[in-house]
Amino acid sequence: MQDAETPPVPEMPPLAGEDRALVAKYPMPKGVPDAEVNKNLLGAALDVSTTTIDKWLVLPEAERIPFVERGTNGRSYVFRLSVAYAWRMARDAQDAATRQHAEDATAQLRMELLGGSIQDLGRAALSPKEQEQALKVEKEWILAAAARREFLRASDVAQAFEASFVAIRDGLDAAPDRLARELNLPPAAVEVIQEILDDVLHGARTGVDEGLLSMGP
Repeated sequence: MQDAETPPVPEMPPLAGEDRALVAKYPMPKGVPDAEVNKNLLGAALDVSTTTIDKWLVLPEAERIPFVERGTNGRSYVFRLSVAYAWRMARDAQDAATRQHAEDATAQLRMELLGGSIQDLGRAALSPKEQEQALKVEKEWILAAAARREFLRASDVAQAFEASFVAIRDGLDAAPDRLARELNLPPAAVEVIQEILDDVLHGARTGVDEGLLSMGP
């Protein structure tokens, strides 16, 4: 007795237009064949209820799940499995992007209201327990970095910078008299040198002040 022959798999027509682009962006998992399915089979494939599919079918046309044939009395909707899958993946990706945008905006507004910096945005989305743990880790990292001289207090840096600036200022103030003695310059030339060095010193001080202001509190 000969085995019954396996019926041939129906050949699917090629996709075109938006459906083709959508499936190219979100292809089905490797090895899964394409097929035309009814609502019940589509629900099973996408792991959703037929009620959910009904909701997708009444969305505005630009957002509605694509179908091959519209359902009528006594006849089910027909869907192209690859297109329906790609539509679902695109919808999930859009929902995820919308949620992320809302979370980012909420965190940023929270920082503005409570005070903070842009580095705190990631921490704002954490639970209180997670924030406590993150702060603990950050504190330990700062202490270790300070011990290795990789992290310096702003007040220490400012003090060292101020000492350097004082030394430069004193050197510039004494420069005209020294040049006058060593080069035997006339008083008029010494005055010009003094004005130039005063301008340099003033410009340096202005640049430092503007830099500190731009850093904020």
